[in-house]
Amino acid sequence: MNPMASQLSRGVLLAALYFAGAAIAVLYLHTPADVALFWPATGIGFAAVLRFGSPYVLSVIAGQLLLHLLLAPVPLLFLPFSLASNAIAIWVAARYVRATHPQLRLRTETGWALLRAGSLLCTISASLGSIGLVVAGMVPLHEWPRAFLQWLLGNLLGATALTPTMLLLFGAAQEDLTLASPQSPARLRERVVWLLLMLLLLSGGMAFPERDSFYPLALAALPLALLLWSAARFSPAFTAVATSLVTMLLALVLGLGIGPPGFHRPHSLQDTALLMGSLVVLSVIPILLAASYHERRQAMAALQHRTMVDPLTGLLNRDAFEEQARARLAHSQGPLSLLYIDLDNFKLVNDAASHAAGDEVLRQVARLIQNTFAPNALLAHSGGDEFTVLLEAAAEQASVPARRLLASIEALRVGWQDASLRTTASISLATSLPPHAAFHELLSRVDAACQQAKDLGGNRLLVVAEDDESLRTRNRMMRTALDARDALERRQIELWCQSIVPLTSPPNPRQLHFEVLLRWRDADGTLHPPANLVAAAERFRLGPRLDRHVINATLAWLDQHPDAAARVAHCGLNLGGATLVDEEFGDYLAGRLSRSKLRAEQLCFEITETNVVRDLSLARQFIQRMRTLGCRFALDDFGTGFCSFSYLRDLPVDYLKIDGSFVRDLTTSPLSESVVRAITDIAHLLGMRAIAEQAENEAQLALLRALKVDFAQGYVFQRPVPIAEFFSQSS
Repeated sequence: MNPMASQLSRGVLLAALYFAGAAIAVLYLHTPADVALFWPATGIGFAAVLRFGSPYVLSVIAGQLLLHLLLAPVPLLFLPFSLASNAIAIWVAARYVRATHPQLRLRTETGWALLRAGSLLCTISASLGSIGLVVAGMVPLHEWPRAFLQWLLGNLLGATALTPTMLLLFGAAQEDLTLASPQSPARLRERVVWLLLMLLLLSGGMAFPERDSFYPLALAALPLALLLWSAARFSPAFTAVATSLVTMLLALVLGLGIGPPGFHRPHSLQDTALLMGSLVVLSVIPILLAASYHERRQAMAALQHRTMVDPLTGLLNRDAFEEQARARLAHSQGPLSLLYIDLDNFKLVNDAASHAAGDEVLRQVARLIQNTFAPNALLAHSGGDEFTVLLEAAAEQASVPARRLLASIEALRVGWQDASLRTTASISLATSLPPHAAFHELLSRVDAACQQAKDLGGNRLLVVAEDDESLRTRNRMMRTALDARDALERRQIELWCQSIVPLTSPPNPRQLHFEVLLRWRDADGTLHPPANLVAAAERFRLGPRLDRHVINATLAWLDQHPDAAARVAHCGLNLGGATLVDEEFGDYLAGRLSRSKLRAEQLCFEITETNVVRDLSLARQFIQRMRTLGCRFALDDFGTGFCSFSYLRDLPVDYLKIDGSFVRDLTTSPLSESVVRAITDIAHLLGMRAIAEQAENEAQLALLRALKVDFAQGYVFQRPVPIAEFFSQSS
């Protein structure tokens, strides 16, 4: 249907509704000079013009004209006043509401605006209509106040009783259009009880009066309690319809005097005003209260939405996802799959283009996730560049959309200023079968697997098996990392030392060369070697914190023992790979050395060849900055990257520490002997000195001396001992 035909059909329908409302009012008219005590057409016409616009005033005129032609003929002189009184008043009132509230919403302030506009409408309509009655000779001039008041009250009751209901039925507030929203069984039972009580109250109230009793005005107030109950418990649309029906019923019964003998039509102006005023109050209070409750529910819903939904992506936030995921795991009878999605190298997007650009990429990825998975899947932005998905599917079915999402993210291009931003993702998937695992266990599995996928280069899907040994290893490492953090906080890390002995000159007991090593005690007091602790700390970004702790503890101990500090010629301290790229470490070390009695040149920082080769430029910058303070450097575990000899020319280190695997095999492997010789020769050629690690016997020492290695370290001299014991043994 074309728009013109649709508007015409709507206009005809509205004219018919207006005519029907006016036809009800005809019941109140005994003579052409009578004024209807209740004019429902006002509410219908007002709502129609408010909802669909000023042109539909023509429907009001058409309905009014049809009324006078078919049901309520009037003198020709009065007809223009009758048509104008309704059309002009409705048009003016609608313009007033639209000027102050362009968007009609079910709000208390909108209700008050409609009430003010309704009062304006009724005043204008009553003024024009009552004047028309006098001009047409239908009402004597001295009867004009009575006609004006009755006209005003009849229109006002029609507006208050029907306008809110008709607006909701016309769809003016879409969120409240549904009359019967899905309800729980308890709420449905409550509604049935309400309806039964309302029927009982109305029927009982009308059966109670006797012929000679006082005028039963109280009947107009009896249903108010139930309507207030409805406003508090049921939907605004239900309350509006109920209020309209009850008001219309009471207006007909009390206004026309129909029903049992105890009811009669009000004859005096005072009775009429009291009746109509009571009905107006009855029709207004429940609607305003319903709007107030609706506002409160909307505010609470908005607050709940903010607590559950991530504002950036529109997905669930972490807390809401975990709560709903736990509920599904507790009640689901089928397989459930949890996906963990982590964008690869997302920090580059933020650093290169800005955090606003990164936010836009996250929004686009969130849309891809929403479009990939079924509507019943739980989707969350867990924080940062991480997303989680829980869907009702086994691993085989869940991996299909997961791989599709992986390809979609890789193909995504986000335009930002003059750049095209892109990223990839690492996705892990774990499936749980009934009885389901606890949420935190499932999350731990996919978190560990996702990190493993990133370690393998990213841009891949990793499906987790329950007996995956690599995940168990990673979980053990995670627990060790937690132990490391706990050990740092509780200061359970101990300093141990091992001698580094000169091979080309006699040792000087007053000049000590040694490396500081770590041991840590768990909650049971058991002493552990550092290998797992250091690896876990480095893996989970605790390395810089651990290195700072060791440096601070070493300097603090030496500051407390100045005699021991004076004997230090070379104090080796290990630094992890993360410390090499920690921009704040240099400032920390400079500040800490300024407060220490130990000189910077007494310290030698040991960094592994693997970490240096990983980012040679950053390593070179770091070493040069530390050397400006006076510190020295040793390249630890040298030889594991044997093919990288060429970078040594530009790497300002003082020592090469030959990896212990070559030293241990020195007496049995010609290859190991050749490697040690080559490293030593290159070290001397570049002005460095060579240190052999893990020397265990005299035969190895003899060969090391023959190869002109400068220093050796290992069990052949001394096993590591606590720092206090080390200095007491060396005294």
